[in-house]
This record gives sequence, C-alpha cells and structure tokens, in this order.
Amino acid sequence: MKELLPFLKALCEENRINIIRLLLDREHCVCELMEKLNLSQSTISHHIKILKQAGLLNERSRGTWNYYSLNKNGFKQYASLLEEKLFQPVAKSIFKECPAAKTRCKSD
Repeated sequence: MKELLPFLKALCEENRINIIRLLLDREHCVCELMEKLNLSQSTISHHIKILKQAGLLNERSRGTWNYYSLNKNGFKQYASLLEEKLFQPVAKSIFKECPAAKTRCKSD
C-alpha cells in the first residue's frame, strides 16, 4: 500500500484535481494554468511538483517555457496498484464463510 501514497497525496487537493482536469484536454504551461485557475505562479509550481513526483505529469520544454501534460502510463500504473492492493482484497473480504452454517454470509 505504501506505493499508493504519492498518488493519493497528489489527488487529495482540489487545486491538483483542477490542474489534472485542465490537462485532460491538452498540455498547458504554468502561465495558462495560473490564468485559468486564478492561482499564483508559486502555488501552481508547488502543485505541479507534487504531481510530477507522483509520476502523473510529463514535462516538455520549448524555449524558456515548460509545458505539462498528463502521464497516462503513470495513471495506468496506479490503476493496476489500486486493483491489486485495494480493490481485489476488498472484493474478497465482502463475503466470508459462516463457520456455523458453512454458507456464505455478508461480513460486518
């Protein structure tokens, strides 16, 4: 589960979710994100740093500008981890064997 922490941290803040939503459409530079989200350059940079550390963003330089886009492979890797570490164990634990009746019953 420790592998999921960067992903969960990246998604637990509304501004980062808004950045991801904007990047779903196309890549953006920081100045575009600042304008669309009405946030300072330092705030946008802080959120981009966290998203990059989680492996969720790509960065491309063009001249003096950096452009950011979603790293689809990063999202796919976390989706696999969520399936393996969280969703499958939860699905298996929803029903358990009733020791007395030897039938399946809903667990508490």
